[in-house]
Amino acid sequence: MENELSRQNISIKNLKKSVYGTQLIILLIAIICIGFFIGFDDFVEEQSTFLSLKTFIFGIGGGIVLVLFNVLLNYTVPERFLDDGGFNKKFFTSLSVFEMTILCVLIALSEELFFRGFVQTKFGIILASIIFALVHFRYVKKPVLFVIVLLESFFIGYLYLITENILAVFITHFILDYVLGLYMKFSLESEEEK
Repeated sequence: MENELSRQNISIKNLKKSVYGTQLIILLIAIICIGFFIGFDDFVEEQSTFLSLKTFIFGIGGGIVLVLFNVLLNYTVPERFLDDGGFNKKFFTSLSVFEMTILCVLIALSEELFFRGFVQTKFGIILASIIFALVHFRYVKKPVLFVIVLLESFFIGYLYLITENILAVFITHFILDYVLGLYMKFSLESEEEK
């Protein structure tokens, strides 16, 4: 039993390192691509009023819509179609609330800067959404999960089109990951207490 727990902890530690490392690499690539292919001045100019009420309304509203979409899916789609092999539950339940907050900020920042800020800006919403879905490679063999991620990506991409604001889509992505992560963490912990 102790050996199994030890291997599981090492596995979770490696998983955390892998997720942090991947997100930092995506962030670095996003910064380099925006700098070289768009230019930081042009990128900032392209953003509509960065800190505006519209930014927060669309960002928070978009996050709420995606969270409700996922809740609806959990009540309407059989669980076996939504199962990612236990990765998300294993990962999010291993994080403290502080770690989850930091990680969800990093994920939303790196992925939105790269997929919306660079790929969508240079190549359009369709390519950005498809690449976004493919990068979540563990869903490629799970058709329902893949379609869900693709739809969420199109939604976030459309939000970027109408707001022209990277902060709005960052907020949306953060809320989606954070609320669902907290839900997984606390629902699993309450199940274990019973």
